[in-house]
Amino acid sequence: MKRKEKEGVITEYLPWLLIGLALLAIVMISIFVMKGKGFDLIDQIKNIFKGR
Repeated sequence: MKRKEKEGVITEYLPWLLIGLALLAIVMISIFVMKGKGFDLIDQIKNIFKGR
């Protein structure tokens, strides 16, 4: 009986785990691709909040 409960928990969280891993992979790839451009992007965001 306990094994079925564990399988139920795994099947409930598996899609969320896969979505989380996919998002993590996308974020890591975008960080590596925009490594040099990242500082410019951060500066632009700071300027938006400063009102420049």
